[in-house]
Amino acid sequence: MINIKNKLSPLALFLLKAGGIYAAWQLLYDLVVLPDGRLDTWLSITGVKLAAASLSLLGWDIGSTGRFIACVGNRGVEIQNGCNGMDLLGLYAGFIIAYPGYLKKRMVFIAGGIGLLFVANVFRIAFFALSNLYYPQYWDPVHYYSSYVFFYPIVLTLWYLWTTVSDHTDIFSGGSYSSV
Repeated sequence: MINIKNKLSPLALFLLKAGGIYAAWQLLYDLVVLPDGRLDTWLSITGVKLAAASLSLLGWDIGSTGRFIACVGNRGVEIQNGCNGMDLLGLYAGFIIAYPGYLKKRMVFIAGGIGLLFVANVFRIAFFALSNLYYPQYWDPVHYYSSYVFFYPIVLTLWYLWTTVSDHTDIFSGGSYSSV
């Protein structure tokens, strides 16, 4: 039997794994998780509750119910399924799974990263409520670019950290792979 790991460079193997995991996650999310809605709904409602509690604690007059949050007397924000960071959690975890590393350390890193991204989403939801209070005319760009501000720096930093702490050889070094 041919061992594909011996035929591919570590980088090519990583890219194949990452692509396969990403495709599987997108199918699972689009065909099962999103239509079912329970996990997305829980993330949305819990994120709104925590954002409302945080803003109230800081002195803002906040109204929230279910997946809606607003500064009282202003336009509210609805955190819908598919717009609560759930899809990004799978993308983050997929990279960690695809990149070499020890299982125990990988599970801790995935759990910690998902927790951190959840907290970032709570801040993002609070930011949405405040942006509607102070700058409602900028809702579209605020909503569109919020992922670039709140999620992507965290994801990229965690991915980088995983490559430095995973205790495996660099996939770019080539290891014992020969390109001849």
